[in-house]
Amino acid sequence: MRVIALIDDSAVIRKILHHLGLWASQQTPRTQIGPPVHNSPEPSKPVLTYHPVPDIA
Repeated sequence: MRVIALIDDSAVIRKILHHLGLWASQQTPRTQIGPPVHNSPEPSKPVLTYHPVPDIA
């Protein structure tokens, strides 16, 4: 495969994708971003790990 053309005009790209049924209009933002938050009585503490590193010097 090789590149035979480069389309950098946003209006042309939008027309092509709309014709192919691949143009998605901007969706409404979600109310929740990220994993669900569990209501726990105690705040969760971060898990800290230690990985020893050999001396380089």
